[in-house]
Amino acid sequence: MAGHRSRMGALTLVLSILLVVAGSRAEKPYSVELNTFTMDDTIENQENWVDWGTLSMKKVSRNQFVVNGDFEFKLNMADEQQIVLMVYVYDSNANQRGSMVMAVKKPFCQFIKEDEDSYPSIQKSSNLPDQDTCPFPKGKYTIDNYEMETNFLPDNAPKGDYLLQLSLLDRDIPVAGLVATVTLT
Repeated sequence: MAGHRSRMGALTLVLSILLVVAGSRAEKPYSVELNTFTMDDTIENQENWVDWGTLSMKKVSRNQFVVNGDFEFKLNMADEQQIVLMVYVYDSNANQRGSMVMAVKKPFCQFIKEDEDSYPSIQKSSNLPDQDTCPFPKGKYTIDNYEMETNFLPDNAPKGDYLLQLSLLDRDIPVAGLVATVTLT
């Protein structure tokens, strides 16, 4: 189960980096701890869309992680699919999400094409296709020692717990999703 969680967390972060402008590499005034990461168990048949593969992640410094491994898109991804990332304040004691602090929803190819910060960097450490490729071809992708940071919130983000919910939609229906909780200290 721990290895499964590690792959889920890595994919959450990888997809967040790939598909959402995650911020610059500048040092942030907070530290990020990943507490939990799991598949969104409310979405059935995710394996028809994504195989999480062997992705793994390890923390190497305050806000920096190294991602390695592979994952597979089972189908081509185009603008019929959308990526949605929502970040909520999270009450870890009550296991309950609070107010939303960030929401991004864009067509899949547009998401990647507009990402000037992250996608070009991760592409150098992987076999991901060119940024203008659409549809994004189904296939197995490998990421080799990609050094990523978790600077997804602004400098003035309040310290505390957050819930990240990442979903892949097909024609506005969730087909794959991951959930993570993080703590800013």
